[in-house]
Amino acid sequence: MIIGLIGGVGSGKSAVTDVLAEKYGFRLLLTDDMAKETELPGGAGYLALTEAFGGQILENGPGSPIDKQKLASLIYSDPKALETVNGLIHPIVWGLVEKTLCEAKEADPDVRIAVETALPCERYCKMCDEIWFIYTDPEVRISRLQSSRGYSREKCISMIANQLTDEEFTAYADYIIDNSGSREDTAERIGELLCGL
Repeated sequence: MIIGLIGGVGSGKSAVTDVLAEKYGFRLLLTDDMAKETELPGGAGYLALTEAFGGQILENGPGSPIDKQKLASLIYSDPKALETVNGLIHPIVWGLVEKTLCEAKEADPDVRIAVETALPCERYCKMCDEIWFIYTDPEVRISRLQSSRGYSREKCISMIANQLTDEEFTAYADYIIDNSGSREDTAERIGELLCGL
């Protein structure tokens, strides 16, 4: 069973992945982590980004790691740069996900994997048996981000505004998990969706 988990920043997707891994034995594929891995020196993402942007995004010249702050400043000041980054990195990550899922299913047809992302697309949806949208009340998301990351309210609002809306996430989803309450409530909802596993 392949479950796609989608939701925005601060929605608490990690609370869902924790339950899936610890209680139901799901393997986790976190696309943000996979993207970061490809962006390490020598990785496909690193090569693509340095070819596109040159040394301006590197820490200390050729061969050095990508400076995340420099890259972030570039893409948040230039929408075309963000489009370029997404156009380069997303296909690499989805290719890795497809390869990983294919190999896992060949090894074990009954494998359980959850693939988490904040940027769903049709290609992603076709890989998954079900898509779960992790919905969380915006004020709860803001509070969580302020508490866990020390962000200002303004930064939280800006981050949320730059992601897909709840309506856009819902359009991709087969099921919705309301993660605005307690972890126990969330775990209970997950149990309902996985009844019989």
